[in-house]
Amino acid sequence: MKISFNVPSLPPKKDGANSMWRKGSEFSRLKSLRIAAFLAMEGSSPITGEINLVLKLHTSPDRGDLDNFITGICDGLMAAHPRTPINLTLWEDVPEKVKPQHAICYVDDKQITRISAQRFSPVKGDEGYTIELEW
Repeated sequence: MKISFNVPSLPPKKDGANSMWRKGSEFSRLKSLRIAAFLAMEGSSPITGEINLVLKLHTSPDRGDLDNFITGICDGLMAAHPRTPINLTLWEDVPEKVKPQHAICYVDDKQITRISAQRFSPVKGDEGYTIELEW
């Protein structure tokens, strides 16, 4: 099976020791990713088994390292670690199943067995990305 979805913003970035779930700069990126994934999953339970992930990112290299975006996406599609302190009032504007305590696409990103990622120059200055999951 396969799903694909587009997100018209930059992906969340995981970099450094601080959790991206607590970084103000990542809130809107995480929300956009999780809402798009939730809609693509159409109410299905998280995927079980092995997953292939394809990322097509449209942004310039000065916006961040590709590997940091990949890690942010992989972590953003599963539930946040239960011990991560998250201010849930910042997530009141999203459906319950999109909130950080819920896995959206898979329970653990260790299910991802192959990643293909490519960065492209943004078209007409529009940044965004496409994710395809196949299982």
